[in-house]
Amino acid sequence: MADPVINPTQTSASSATQTQFNDPKVAKFNIPDVVKEKYSDLIPLIIETESMNDQEKSYWFQILPIMTTEQVDRLRNILITEKQQLSKLDEEYKQEMSHINQKNADSWKKFNAPEAKEKIQAIKQAEAENKSEENDKEAQLLDQLNNI
Repeated sequence: MADPVINPTQTSASSATQTQFNDPKVAKFNIPDVVKEKYSDLIPLIIETESMNDQEKSYWFQILPIMTTEQVDRLRNILITEKQQLSKLDEEYKQEMSHINQKNADSWKKFNAPEAKEKIQAIKQAEAENKSEENDKEAQLLDQLNNI
């Protein structure tokens, strides 16, 4: 399910915003109405941040109404920058995993190539022949011991 997108220019709690505030992620926090009305763009940023636990998030929701405009702007910039940096890292991680998976796929293809299968079959056959020879020698030795 996609996270709700709140328009940063929104100045009052519309019915769509009210629905978003009923989202379980949002509902577990006691967000003051003034925050919902005045800082609705910050709510998803605070909720989605990975750098805060729930107690810290609750603290920020409670402290927002008494923060200065400059402090709110700094908080907003920090949260946006964090989100952008994490998105960038996620993309780099996905690219690296794709590269690793491709490299492993190439190795797997080489392992499953007909030549590799033939070599494996030849090794298994040689092992089976050696095992058979060993069993024959073992049986001969046991016969000799029994005949003594």
